[in-house]
Amino acid sequence: MSLAVHSFFQKTAKIESHELRAILVSFVYLFCLMASYYTMRPLRDALASEVASEDLKFLWTGTFVASTLAALVFGWVVSRFKISSCLPWIYGFFIINIGIFYVLMGGYPLGSTDTMTAPVLNAWPVVLAPVKVSTVVASVYYVWLSVFNMFVVSVFWSFLADRYSKDQSKRLFGFVAAGGSAGAALGPLATAAIVNDLGVENMLLISAIVLSITIFCIRDLNQHTTGGQSVEAQLEKAKGKVGGSSWSGFATLFKDPYLMAIAVFVMLYTFISTIFYVAQVDLVRAAFETREARYAVNAIVDGIVNGLAIFTQLFVTSRIAGRWGMVFLLACMPAFMIFAFFALSAFPVLMMILSLQVVRRAGNYAMTRPGREMLWTVVDRDRKYKAKNVVDTSVYRGADLINIWIENGLRSAGFGLAQIALVGSGVAAAWCGVSVWLGKTAEKRKTEHPGSAS
Repeated sequence: MSLAVHSFFQKTAKIESHELRAILVSFVYLFCLMASYYTMRPLRDALASEVASEDLKFLWTGTFVASTLAALVFGWVVSRFKISSCLPWIYGFFIINIGIFYVLMGGYPLGSTDTMTAPVLNAWPVVLAPVKVSTVVASVYYVWLSVFNMFVVSVFWSFLADRYSKDQSKRLFGFVAAGGSAGAALGPLATAAIVNDLGVENMLLISAIVLSITIFCIRDLNQHTTGGQSVEAQLEKAKGKVGGSSWSGFATLFKDPYLMAIAVFVMLYTFISTIFYVAQVDLVRAAFETREARYAVNAIVDGIVNGLAIFTQLFVTSRIAGRWGMVFLLACMPAFMIFAFFALSAFPVLMMILSLQVVRRAGNYAMTRPGREMLWTVVDRDRKYKAKNVVDTSVYRGADLINIWIENGLRSAGFGLAQIALVGSGVAAAWCGVSVWLGKTAEKRKTEHPGSAS
């Protein structure tokens, strides 16, 4: 590339010339992951109509169980095989899954009357009864896509935390995260533009093609990154295998206070997300009668969020991390949420929730998520690939399941949105405290182990 291009990236995103190729490949890698997922997500939402609303709790439970199993399987794989070799096979496995769903959905479309015998979970004792095949396929796809989203993104950030040093992550992870925001924005737009011509099921094939590009990205990053790590860390990486057992990610999580704090950080974040998600759904439903109007409002919010996130990830995140450090990067949004919940409690109306949602989600994409991923650059590879995957899948989905029941319990106890928001402010304060501790601990670990990822 020309000196002018190198100079542009160095000035705008603090990317050094020798890092440019790897960072652009990382950007494309995450772009393709998120574009592939957001191409498939509208199909999941359409298939959800096949499942009765009172049965959604079983899908959430299934997602948690499947996420835990995925974390165990991944732990077993990286214990026995070289990571750089097994990652392409993992993505290949998901591509094959997409092909299987393409065949099943083509054979059993929505409205199909074909039935099969399956367990009916909303009856006790559980009985076997005829169930539409399309409903079973829809349920399996719903769970699969929810696991796919958390799993492949977690593996991506584990891989990057293994390829870049902590100092590099401060400068570069915001730019890389912008690739995910761009994919999340362009995936649905492309889908909306061509779905009527190609058909819904054929979007799965496009998603599989986009996902396959990530395999080439992994190979390129393996060849062109070393992470700027110490000699010891590079020798550890050269071994390829992480070692240990498939359960070591869970065991390590409970033994290490730093990792437990990251898990608590994620759980508190999901509680806040749940409150805002449910509040937005309820207020939008009350304000707009038609599905089209509700879709339009949510689409506008998504568009504003993605636009703000891309701008801040490209030009702001690295500067915040470099100038004010990890503590500010992690604690900024939790501190904002304390006051946001007070504002929502005082004015529990649609415009307030939508305005706060835009700031909250854009801030999460631009600061909270990149900061959370930087936390993993100061731990060893066993924690990076196993414990991180447990946190990003089992802990995250388990917290989702618990938090929705807590939110429902507060409503059953007579709490309105204003009162629930006050509870949220207390949770945000706890989240802020955990963020400060994590930021200081990460900086301390980096000082004690300079130039190392462990």
